[in-house]
Amino acid sequence: MASTITIDALRQELWSAELMDDVIKDVEDAMDFMGEGPNNVVQISRELSKKKGDTQTFGLVTRLRGDGVTGDDELEGNEEAMASYAEQVVIDQVRHGVRLKGKLDDQKVVYDQIEEARENLKIWGTEFLIRQMFLKLGGVTNTSLVDTNGDAYSARAAYSNTPDFIPDADEAAGTGARYLRAGTTGSGDGTDDFADADVLTLDDITKAATLAKLATPKIQPLKIDGQNCYVIFVHPIQARDLRMSDDWKEAALNARERSEKNPLFRGALGFWSNVLIVENEFVPWLDVSASGNSFRGTATGTDCAKDCARALLCGRQAVLMAEVKNPKALIVEQFDYKNKDGVAIAMINGLQKAMFNGKEFGVVAVDSVAQL
Repeated sequence: MASTITIDALRQELWSAELMDDVIKDVEDAMDFMGEGPNNVVQISRELSKKKGDTQTFGLVTRLRGDGVTGDDELEGNEEAMASYAEQVVIDQVRHGVRLKGKLDDQKVVYDQIEEARENLKIWGTEFLIRQMFLKLGGVTNTSLVDTNGDAYSARAAYSNTPDFIPDADEAAGTGARYLRAGTTGSGDGTDDFADADVLTLDDITKAATLAKLATPKIQPLKIDGQNCYVIFVHPIQARDLRMSDDWKEAALNARERSEKNPLFRGALGFWSNVLIVENEFVPWLDVSASGNSFRGTATGTDCAKDCARALLCGRQAVLMAEVKNPKALIVEQFDYKNKDGVAIAMINGLQKAMFNGKEFGVVAVDSVAQL
């Protein structure tokens, strides 16, 4: 029977804190607009780091819509009640680990295998959280999706909270309260009538932004550098199709001034119709030949006639994240009489798309054809 020895408890807690700090920092760098305040695409709550519990409640408040009073008219009794809603996010735990070969193998290599394992697990944890954010935003419940390399990526789509999916009627119609289908070149309007030309365009981004502004309740824009705007996350194939369009090339010729405040030169793909366009490889993508024809699963939802991606136009509080303090986020153990080392990561958190009375509070999904 193997004898297991853990590292010193104090060092364990230090390593765990450093690991989770690095993971969250890397997630923030990749996602942008992520923090504890409501002026973020991803709002984080750390309340469960201070107390026990398995559920974090977030408050969502819409804008006031009343007319107020004028002159000396009585305000008392004519106040407006704020429309608010409580969204609950349930936490869960996910773990992954690496087992190293042994002391002899460690002697043969010139790098620190434990540190290398830690770095790889940090990257894995970062990518897991980013994927979860986009799976939740996109309402993806299909656990058999593969990426452009054929690697499965949605097996844990129901981690912590099952994503709220896009209504079937919206996909079939090609439009909804929080949904748009790009292009209309097919015989109909739904994703089951997709044609090759139905790629993401700048016009689609304009339509999505207009839908967000006129929605009830309105999707609240972010305040970025003193300006109200939305952020749309697009898949690399959608980004390619945008770049190749004549409209994009014309827009690039007339781009905003080259300054530090210009988002185009701060890591974003571009800026259009008060929407910051950000490319991200983890935006949901559907290979209809390998994963069924729907982001919801085989024989579920509305089929897609072509490979497609789901761009996500976001405002405030689109995703809610509950973070829990975990002094054992990184575990290093030894096996086989201290000959073999094992390194594991354990994350406890919860993520969910914010919903307000059955409607997405902060996101509009835009499906477009996205073929390799």
